[in-house]
Amino acid sequence: MFFYIYSVKPNKDFPLHHLPATHFLATDQSTAFGEHMPSHRIDFYAIVWFLEDGGTHYIDFEPQPVQKHVIYLIGKNQVHSIPVASLPGAKVIAFSAAFFDQIREPFLRQLFSPFQNAGLPIPENMIEPMSQLFSLILLEHQQEADGDLLKTYITAFLTHLYRFGKHQQVTAENEDFRMFRVCQLIETHFREERTAAFYSGIIGLTPKRINEILRQKSGITISGLINQLLLVEAKRELYHRRLSVKEIAYKLGFSDQSYFARFFRKHTGMTPEQFKAKEASSRIP
Repeated sequence: MFFYIYSVKPNKDFPLHHLPATHFLATDQSTAFGEHMPSHRIDFYAIVWFLEDGGTHYIDFEPQPVQKHVIYLIGKNQVHSIPVASLPGAKVIAFSAAFFDQIREPFLRQLFSPFQNAGLPIPENMIEPMSQLFSLILLEHQQEADGDLLKTYITAFLTHLYRFGKHQQVTAENEDFRMFRVCQLIETHFREERTAAFYSGIIGLTPKRINEILRQKSGITISGLINQLLLVEAKRELYHRRLSVKEIAYKLGFSDQSYFARFFRKHTGMTPEQFKAKEASSRIP
Protein backbone atom coordinates (compact mmCIF):
# COMPACT_ATOMS: atom_id res chain seq x y z
CA MET A 1 0.00 0.00 0.00
CA PHE A 2 1.19 3.55 0.42
CA PHE A 3 1.37 4.84 3.96
CA TYR A 4 5.12 4.50 4.37
CA ILE A 5 5.60 7.69 6.29
CA TYR A 6 4.22 5.65 9.17
CA SER A 7 6.21 3.38 11.42
CA VAL A 8 6.16 -0.32 10.67
CA LYS A 9 6.23 -3.16 13.14
CA PRO A 10 9.02 -5.48 11.95
CA ASN A 11 7.58 -8.53 10.23
CA LYS A 12 8.95 -9.59 6.88
CA ASP A 13 5.81 -11.54 6.02
CA PHE A 14 3.03 -9.23 7.13
CA PRO A 15 4.03 -5.73 8.33
CA LEU A 16 1.65 -3.73 10.49
CA HIS A 17 1.66 -0.02 9.71
CA HIS A 18 1.04 2.57 12.42
CA LEU A 19 0.40 6.27 12.36
CA PRO A 20 3.24 8.25 13.95
CA ALA A 21 2.57 10.43 17.02
CA THR A 22 -0.46 12.09 15.43
CA HIS A 23 -4.15 11.41 14.96
CA PHE A 24 -4.46 12.78 11.43
CA LEU A 25 -2.53 12.90 8.14
CA ALA A 26 -3.40 14.08 4.63
CA THR A 27 -1.44 14.40 1.38
CA ASP A 28 -1.90 14.92 -2.33
CA GLN A 29 1.79 14.68 -3.26
CA SER A 30 2.48 10.98 -3.55
CA THR A 31 0.88 7.59 -3.18
CA ALA A 32 3.99 6.25 -1.43
CA PHE A 33 6.24 7.93 1.10
CA GLY A 34 9.03 5.41 1.19
CA GLU A 35 9.64 1.76 0.46
CA HIS A 36 6.87 0.13 -1.55
CA MET A 37 5.76 -3.05 0.19
CA PRO A 38 3.15 -5.17 -1.61
CA SER A 39 0.91 -6.07 1.36
CA HIS A 40 0.35 -5.06 4.94
CA ARG A 41 -2.26 -4.42 7.58
CA ILE A 42 -3.03 -0.94 8.95
CA ASP A 43 -4.02 0.03 12.49
CA PHE A 44 -5.80 3.24 11.46
CA TYR A 45 -8.47 4.37 8.98
CA ALA A 46 -7.74 5.55 5.47
CA ILE A 47 -9.52 7.35 2.62
CA VAL A 48 -7.81 6.80 -0.73
CA TRP A 49 -8.85 8.85 -3.76
CA PHE A 50 -7.13 7.52 -6.88
CA LEU A 51 -6.13 10.16 -9.45
CA GLU A 52 -5.39 7.83 -12.35
CA ASP A 53 -6.19 4.39 -13.70
CA GLY A 54 -3.66 1.81 -12.63
CA GLY A 55 -4.67 -1.83 -12.75
CA THR A 56 -5.77 -3.67 -9.63
CA HIS A 57 -5.33 -3.33 -5.88
CA TYR A 58 -6.51 -5.65 -3.12
CA ILE A 59 -8.47 -5.04 0.09
CA ASP A 60 -8.53 -8.09 2.35
CA PHE A 61 -7.34 -10.12 -0.66
CA GLU A 62 -10.33 -9.14 -2.83
CA PRO A 63 -9.41 -7.45 -6.15
CA GLN A 64 -10.60 -3.90 -6.72
CA PRO A 65 -9.91 -1.72 -9.78
CA VAL A 66 -7.61 1.28 -9.48
CA GLN A 67 -9.68 3.92 -11.28
CA LYS A 68 -9.46 7.67 -11.60
CA HIS A 69 -11.79 9.55 -9.24
CA VAL A 70 -12.84 6.44 -7.34
CA ILE A 71 -12.47 6.52 -3.56
CA TYR A 72 -11.82 3.56 -1.28
CA LEU A 73 -12.28 3.50 2.48
CA ILE A 74 -10.02 1.12 4.39
CA GLY A 75 -10.71 0.30 8.01
CA LYS A 76 -8.48 -0.53 10.93
CA ASN A 77 -6.88 -4.00 10.72
CA GLN A 78 -7.69 -4.47 7.04
CA VAL A 79 -5.07 -5.75 4.63
CA HIS A 80 -4.24 -3.75 1.52
CA SER A 81 -1.85 -4.21 -1.36
CA ILE A 82 -0.98 -2.74 -4.75
CA PRO A 83 1.28 -5.37 -6.36
CA VAL A 84 2.90 -3.09 -8.94
CA ALA A 85 6.31 -1.48 -9.22
CA SER A 86 4.94 2.01 -9.99
CA LEU A 87 2.14 3.16 -7.70
CA PRO A 88 -0.77 5.26 -8.99
CA GLY A 89 -1.25 8.83 -7.81
CA ALA A 90 -3.76 9.42 -5.07
CA LYS A 91 -5.07 11.84 -2.49
CA VAL A 92 -4.83 10.19 0.91
CA ILE A 93 -6.37 10.91 4.31
CA ALA A 94 -5.50 8.77 7.32
CA PHE A 95 -6.65 9.07 10.91
CA SER A 96 -6.40 7.17 14.17
CA ALA A 97 -9.05 5.13 15.96
CA ALA A 98 -9.35 7.97 18.48
CA PHE A 99 -10.22 10.41 15.68
CA PHE A 100 -12.61 7.88 14.10
CA ASP A 101 -14.43 7.47 17.43
CA GLN A 102 -15.32 11.18 17.35
CA ILE A 103 -17.41 10.68 14.21
CA ARG A 104 -20.83 10.42 15.78
CA GLU A 105 -23.00 9.50 12.80
CA PRO A 106 -23.30 5.68 12.69
CA PHE A 107 -24.09 5.64 8.96
CA LEU A 108 -20.76 7.38 8.25
CA ARG A 109 -18.81 5.00 10.46
CA GLN A 110 -20.39 2.11 8.53
CA LEU A 111 -18.60 3.29 5.41
CA PHE A 112 -15.45 1.67 6.84
CA SER A 113 -17.14 -1.70 7.34
CA PRO A 114 -14.82 -4.58 6.35
CA PHE A 115 -17.81 -6.20 4.65
CA GLN A 116 -18.14 -3.46 2.03
CA ASN A 117 -14.90 -2.74 0.16
CA ALA A 118 -16.10 -1.57 -3.25
CA GLY A 119 -14.94 1.85 -4.41
CA LEU A 120 -17.18 4.91 -4.52
CA PRO A 121 -17.02 6.72 -7.88
CA ILE A 122 -17.25 10.52 -7.63
CA PRO A 123 -19.98 11.91 -9.92
CA GLU A 124 -18.52 14.19 -12.58
CA ASN A 125 -20.32 17.26 -11.27
CA MET A 126 -18.87 16.64 -7.79
CA ILE A 127 -15.20 16.18 -8.67
CA GLU A 128 -14.40 19.88 -8.35
CA PRO A 129 -16.40 20.44 -5.12
CA MET A 130 -14.79 17.36 -3.55
CA SER A 131 -11.37 18.56 -4.67
CA GLN A 132 -12.02 21.89 -2.98
CA LEU A 133 -13.12 20.16 0.20
CA PHE A 134 -10.00 18.01 0.14
CA SER A 135 -7.91 21.17 -0.32
CA LEU A 136 -9.48 22.64 2.82
CA ILE A 137 -8.67 19.44 4.73
CA LEU A 138 -5.09 19.46 3.45
CA LEU A 139 -4.63 23.16 4.24
CA GLU A 140 -5.94 22.79 7.77
CA HIS A 141 -3.76 19.73 8.35
CA GLN A 142 -0.65 21.56 7.16
CA GLN A 143 -1.30 24.79 9.08
CA GLU A 144 -3.45 25.03 12.22
CA ALA A 145 -4.45 21.35 12.44
CA ASP A 146 -7.51 22.20 14.53
CA GLY A 147 -9.04 18.86 15.51
CA ASP A 148 -12.62 20.10 15.66
CA LEU A 149 -12.42 21.72 12.24
CA LEU A 150 -10.79 18.64 10.72
CA LYS A 151 -13.58 16.51 12.18
CA THR A 152 -16.15 18.86 10.61
CA TYR A 153 -14.44 18.66 7.23
CA ILE A 154 -14.12 14.87 7.39
CA THR A 155 -17.77 14.53 8.40
CA ALA A 156 -18.74 16.60 5.34
CA PHE A 157 -16.40 14.57 3.10
CA LEU A 158 -17.83 11.26 4.32
CA THR A 159 -21.40 12.52 4.01
CA HIS A 160 -20.82 13.13 0.31
CA LEU A 161 -19.28 9.66 -0.04
CA TYR A 162 -22.33 8.20 1.66
CA ARG A 163 -24.52 9.91 -0.94
CA PHE A 164 -22.34 8.63 -3.79
CA GLY A 165 -22.63 5.04 -2.64
CA LYS A 166 -25.46 2.59 -2.44
CA HIS A 167 -26.53 3.90 0.94
CA GLN A 168 -29.62 5.84 -0.14
CA GLN A 169 -32.17 3.85 1.82
CA VAL A 170 -34.07 5.99 4.30
CA THR A 171 -33.99 4.36 7.71
CA ALA A 172 -34.56 5.55 11.21
CA GLU A 173 -31.51 6.74 13.13
CA ASN A 174 -31.88 3.99 15.71
CA GLU A 175 -31.74 1.38 12.93
CA ASP A 176 -28.47 2.89 11.68
CA PHE A 177 -27.09 2.65 15.20
CA ARG A 178 -28.30 -0.92 15.64
CA MET A 179 -26.64 -2.05 12.43
CA PHE A 180 -23.38 -0.40 13.44
CA ARG A 181 -23.65 -2.06 16.87
CA VAL A 182 -24.28 -5.46 15.27
CA CYS A 183 -21.15 -5.07 13.14
CA GLN A 184 -19.16 -4.15 16.25
CA LEU A 185 -20.47 -7.19 18.11
CA ILE A 186 -19.78 -9.54 15.21
CA GLU A 187 -16.20 -8.29 14.90
CA THR A 188 -15.74 -8.97 18.62
CA HIS A 189 -17.48 -12.34 18.98
CA PHE A 190 -17.51 -13.99 15.53
CA ARG A 191 -15.00 -16.67 16.59
CA GLU A 192 -17.24 -17.96 19.37
CA GLU A 193 -20.79 -16.88 18.49
CA ARG A 194 -22.26 -17.77 15.09
CA THR A 195 -26.03 -17.48 15.71
CA ALA A 196 -28.34 -14.55 14.98
CA ALA A 197 -30.04 -15.15 18.34
CA PHE A 198 -26.89 -14.16 20.26
CA TYR A 199 -26.54 -10.78 18.51
CA SER A 200 -30.24 -9.98 18.32
CA GLY A 201 -30.57 -10.66 22.04
CA ILE A 202 -27.97 -8.02 22.88
CA ILE A 203 -29.48 -5.50 20.47
CA GLY A 204 -33.03 -6.10 21.69
CA LEU A 205 -34.59 -7.23 18.41
CA THR A 206 -35.74 -10.58 17.08
CA PRO A 207 -33.35 -12.44 14.75
CA LYS A 208 -35.87 -11.95 11.93
CA ARG A 209 -36.03 -8.17 12.40
CA ILE A 210 -32.29 -7.70 12.72
CA ASN A 211 -31.71 -9.70 9.51
CA GLU A 212 -34.34 -7.55 7.76
CA ILE A 213 -32.42 -4.40 8.72
CA LEU A 214 -29.11 -5.90 7.60
CA ARG A 215 -30.55 -7.01 4.25
CA GLN A 216 -31.96 -3.53 3.70
CA LYS A 217 -28.71 -1.78 4.56
CA SER A 218 -26.10 -4.20 3.21
CA GLY A 219 -27.88 -6.97 1.35
CA ILE A 220 -26.66 -9.70 3.68
CA THR A 221 -27.67 -11.56 6.86
CA ILE A 222 -25.86 -12.00 10.17
CA SER A 223 -24.62 -15.44 9.13
CA GLY A 224 -23.37 -13.97 5.87
CA LEU A 225 -21.45 -11.24 7.70
CA ILE A 226 -19.94 -13.78 10.07
CA ASN A 227 -18.86 -15.99 7.16
CA GLN A 228 -17.26 -13.00 5.41
CA LEU A 229 -15.31 -12.08 8.52
CA LEU A 230 -14.22 -15.68 9.10
CA LEU A 231 -12.94 -15.82 5.52
CA VAL A 232 -11.09 -12.51 5.85
CA GLU A 233 -9.40 -13.62 9.06
CA ALA A 234 -8.61 -17.03 7.61
CA LYS A 235 -6.95 -15.42 4.57
CA ARG A 236 -4.98 -13.06 6.81
CA GLU A 237 -3.69 -15.93 8.93
CA LEU A 238 -2.86 -18.07 5.91
CA TYR A 239 -1.00 -15.18 4.31
CA HIS A 240 0.83 -14.53 7.56
CA ARG A 241 2.13 -18.15 7.52
CA ARG A 242 2.96 -18.29 11.21
CA LEU A 243 0.25 -20.80 12.14
CA SER A 244 -0.54 -24.19 10.67
CA VAL A 245 -3.92 -24.77 9.05
CA LYS A 246 -4.96 -26.76 12.11
CA GLU A 247 -3.99 -23.93 14.45
CA ILE A 248 -5.86 -21.40 12.31
CA ALA A 249 -8.96 -23.60 12.36
CA TYR A 250 -8.98 -23.74 16.17
CA LYS A 251 -8.19 -20.04 16.48
CA LEU A 252 -11.26 -19.22 14.39
CA GLY A 253 -13.51 -21.48 16.42
CA PHE A 254 -13.81 -24.48 14.11
CA SER A 255 -14.11 -27.84 15.83
CA ASP A 256 -11.56 -29.50 13.56
CA GLN A 257 -9.28 -28.85 10.61
CA SER A 258 -11.39 -30.73 8.06
CA TYR A 259 -14.50 -28.66 8.90
CA PHE A 260 -12.48 -25.48 8.42
CA ALA A 261 -11.04 -26.75 5.13
CA ARG A 262 -14.52 -27.57 3.79
CA PHE A 263 -15.79 -24.13 4.84
CA PHE A 264 -12.85 -22.38 3.19
CA ARG A 265 -13.11 -24.34 -0.06
CA LYS A 266 -16.88 -23.82 -0.26
CA HIS A 267 -16.47 -20.05 -0.18
CA THR A 268 -13.23 -19.61 -2.12
CA GLY A 269 -12.98 -22.60 -4.43
CA MET A 270 -9.53 -23.38 -2.98
CA THR A 271 -8.17 -25.39 -0.10
CA PRO A 272 -6.29 -23.45 2.60
CA GLU A 273 -3.04 -24.94 1.30
CA GLN A 274 -3.79 -23.84 -2.26
CA PHE A 275 -4.52 -20.31 -1.04
CA LYS A 276 -1.21 -20.17 0.84
CA ALA A 277 0.68 -21.34 -2.24
CA LYS A 278 -1.12 -18.83 -4.48
CA GLU A 279 -0.36 -15.89 -2.19
CA ALA A 280 3.26 -16.95 -1.71
CA SER A 281 3.83 -17.07 -5.47
CA SER A 282 2.29 -13.61 -6.02
CA ARG A 283 4.50 -11.72 -3.57
CA ILE A 284 7.02 -9.25 -4.90
CA PRO A 285 10.52 -10.37 -3.80
